[in-house]
Amino acid sequence: MKIDVSEIIEQPGASIPFFETGSIELDADGKNDISAPDPFTVKGVATSTGEGVYVQANVTGTVRLACSRCLADFDMPIEFDCEGRFVDDPDAREYEDEDDVETYALFDGYCILDDMVQGGLILSIPMKPLCEERCKGLCPACGANLNETQCQCAGLEGQATLFGRKLLEALGERGKEDGSSKEKDV
Repeated sequence: MKIDVSEIIEQPGASIPFFETGSIELDADGKNDISAPDPFTVKGVATSTGEGVYVQANVTGTVRLACSRCLADFDMPIEFDCEGRFVDDPDAREYEDEDDVETYALFDGYCILDDMVQGGLILSIPMKPLCEERCKGLCPACGANLNETQCQCAGLEGQATLFGRKLLEALGERGKEDGSSKEKDV
């Protein structure tokens, strides 16, 4: 997604509204945890600052996530605001600690919004997404999705799972080896 700002760059204070629709590349680090089934809508205003262009945008769309409790995929509508400064040389020292606005490169009179929108999107996704507030998750013993079925493990509540028993055994053995399971005289 890009916007043509060539007509306002030389006019500080001049602005243009924009409305763009497009996809966002979300596989930047090789992981495929997040996908976008539909294009995103980005609308906002680009304003010339004399040194570059300041962009404010509102982004709406849908992301496909995996529920942190039951691991089922679900679509989550998302809306967020983002902003950025677009200049010819974004690595210039004058922009380093000026404010909290991220600085991006201006390419031949165009602001390419992809990095700005992708950064805002990643910050807007919850750390532990839930398919619904009342998600019951997976059974810790058999792994059944408790939203879909009633498993037969209900009578095992309070008992250690196979993993839990192995962990307790390993901790007990470790304590015997280093002598921490013995009481010491003071």
